[in-house]
Amino acid sequence: MNETMLKCGMSEVTITPPLGNSIPGYFEDRKSSGVKDDLFAKALVIESNDIVVFIVIDCLGLANSEVVKIRERVHAFTGIPQTSIMVSATHTHTGPPVRPGFNSSINQEYMSSLVEKAADAAVLAYKNRKKARIGFGTGTEEGISFNRRFFMKDGSVKTNPGTGNPAIEKPAGPIDPEVSVMRIDGLDGEPIGIVTNFACHTDCVSGTEYSADYPGELSKTVKKVLGSHVISLFMLGACGNINHIDVRDRTHEESGHYKRMGRILAFEALRAREKAVPSDDLAIEVDSALLRIECRKPAEKQVEKAQKDLLDESIGVMEKAFAKQLIKIQESGETHREVEVQAIKLGNAAVVGFPAEMFVGFGLELKAKAPYRTVFFNSLCNGGNGYVCTREAFVQGGYEPTITNNSKLAEDAGELMVRQALQMLNGR
Repeated sequence: MNETMLKCGMSEVTITPPLGNSIPGYFEDRKSSGVKDDLFAKALVIESNDIVVFIVIDCLGLANSEVVKIRERVHAFTGIPQTSIMVSATHTHTGPPVRPGFNSSINQEYMSSLVEKAADAAVLAYKNRKKARIGFGTGTEEGISFNRRFFMKDGSVKTNPGTGNPAIEKPAGPIDPEVSVMRIDGLDGEPIGIVTNFACHTDCVSGTEYSADYPGELSKTVKKVLGSHVISLFMLGACGNINHIDVRDRTHEESGHYKRMGRILAFEALRAREKAVPSDDLAIEVDSALLRIECRKPAEKQVEKAQKDLLDESIGVMEKAFAKQLIKIQESGETHREVEVQAIKLGNAAVVGFPAEMFVGFGLELKAKAPYRTVFFNSLCNGGNGYVCTREAFVQGGYEPTITNNSKLAEDAGELMVRQALQMLNGR
């Protein structure tokens, strides 16, 4: 190439909060009591004919309003267009107090700091740019992720029905075993970083200690193999109905399972990296669209039941949480949301961002229909709108389709978002 030769820069900034803050992700309010491993905001800047930024944060998710603040700060320091900045969350369930959960609280002071640090990671990556080569590859890992929804013998569909449960009939859907990898090297062949995309819920650790979960161990393993300076970004795939629990055995219950899982994923990502042929010839194209998507409304009978459940002392924590949120949804009167779908094309690969926990079927559909050799399906990107289920799942019922603040978009939401993504990838 000429003077527009490809340049890349990467950076990582620690974002581990003080102890005592809420850890969102569960029905109860967990207060942090320790640190298993540090949390990070990481960034990758790629520049050739255009310039793009990928920011990945070890947190449960971010509101669109926080994404806007991060983009504004990056733009102010670098001049990079805000539409060329993609911000996503790893969805760790042992992360910082970034979102009010069912019973957990947000820490606004910490949020202000997180916005600055996430943006600064991108600014530092921008300053770290140097001539580079990028390659793409894919691998397959079928042993660490599982569809968490099951057909039961009584005809119902349940999420995580329990290890060894004799009432289980079979899984209610597939997984996506593909491991998509972006290899970033200097012109001297030395590795700068790696981006890994895989579909599995980031909820292996639990407890009250901060942890980046299996993507954190993935990063540590990459550093051990390629060098301590190498930065590993993780993009979460379509995993709304996918997690680490194999109901056939209890391996997932071991305290170090997330480390084992991260190492397994790392070695497959490194294998895929070796097959990727790096090049300094990479055309960049950015596209995004705002979609107006309707919100589901609770039925009158559902509201009446929720009001009764709140007064019923025999109701469990989960049922109480669902009841409380359903009433809040009814009171909010929210009728629709504007959601962003973003596509960043990088030569013969594409990174597509969706602001939700999309069911795996949407990821499989996008990859099957997209006119690109390698597709990175990036969930919880540029905001969060909870679970986006397939129409089939709405018919089946169960945890994910239940209307809450974490599952309220209309039944056609996933179809609309994937359709928009495919239109952008096809240049329409």
